[in-house]
Amino acid sequence: MSIYIAARDLDGMVPIGTHQFIIIDGLSNPYESGRLENKIISPKNLGNGKLGYVIGAHNRGNLEAIFFEKSDYEATLEYFDRKRVSFFKSDFDTEVIKVKFPNADKKVATSIIIRIVNAYSVNQSMDKIAYPPLGFGFNSNSWAQTVIELAGGVVQSDLKGVDISNKKRIPRTYFMSVCPEKPRPKIN
Repeated sequence: MSIYIAARDLDGMVPIGTHQFIIIDGLSNPYESGRLENKIISPKNLGNGKLGYVIGAHNRGNLEAIFFEKSDYEATLEYFDRKRVSFFKSDFDTEVIKVKFPNADKKVATSIIIRIVNAYSVNQSMDKIAYPPLGFGFNSNSWAQTVIELAGGVVQSDLKGVDISNKKRIPRTYFMSVCPEKPRPKIN
C-alpha cells in the first residue's frame, strides 16, 4: 500500500498552474470504504492493476472534496499506465511523490485520511470555504497538503509547476469529526 501526493496540469482554459491531489493505492477488497457524507465510495482500478482512491478538492463554487474527479482520475490512470499517454495527444504531465508516514503504518494513515476527508466534507457544507479567485487563498494545493500533514505524512509541498498556496494550511477544525468548543476561524 502506498500514499502519494500528486500534481497535474490544470485542465480547461488556464495555461499555467498545477492542481494537487492524493492517491492511495494497493488496497485489497474488501477494505474500508471511503465515505463522503452519506455516500460510500469504493476503491477503483488505478491503471496499475491495483485498487485505490483518488481524492482532491475542487472548485464547485466552494472548495469541495471529491473522490475520483474526472481529471484527477484520468491523470492517475495516465501516470500508472503509460500506454494511455501519446506524444500527439495532450496529457496531464502528472508528478507523483510517495508520502512518508514516520509515526503510523499506511493502513492507519489511509483510515485517518478517509476519516478527515469525510469530516471536512461535512464541516465545509455547513461553513463553506469559497474557492479563491485565481487560486490565491485556500485551494486544492493547500487542501491536499493539509490532509497529508494532519494524517501524519511528510512530503515536499512545492511540486513542479506553479502550485499557488501549497504552503497555506486550512484550519484544523475543518477536518475534525467533532465540533470544536470554539468556532472555526472565519476565512472568507
